[in-house]
Amino acid sequence: MTSQQPPAWIHRGCRIALLDHPDQRHCFEIRHRSGLSLGTCSSLDSARERIDEELPLLRQRLVAAA
Repeated sequence: MTSQQPPAWIHRGCRIALLDHPDQRHCFEIRHRSGLSLGTCSSLDSARERIDEELPLLRQRLVAAA
């Protein structure tokens, strides 16, 4: 028996994954390709909006840390 990974989408280099428990209020998990979590959202659209808002700041932090 193989376990399937939940559906996932890529937006601007970030992975948006549907969590295993869709009855939760926040059912989409957002992760940057570096592995850093950007949190959870209740919809795919709000996840994309969060990525668009957070990505420039995240890139600045990653460059400063390098």
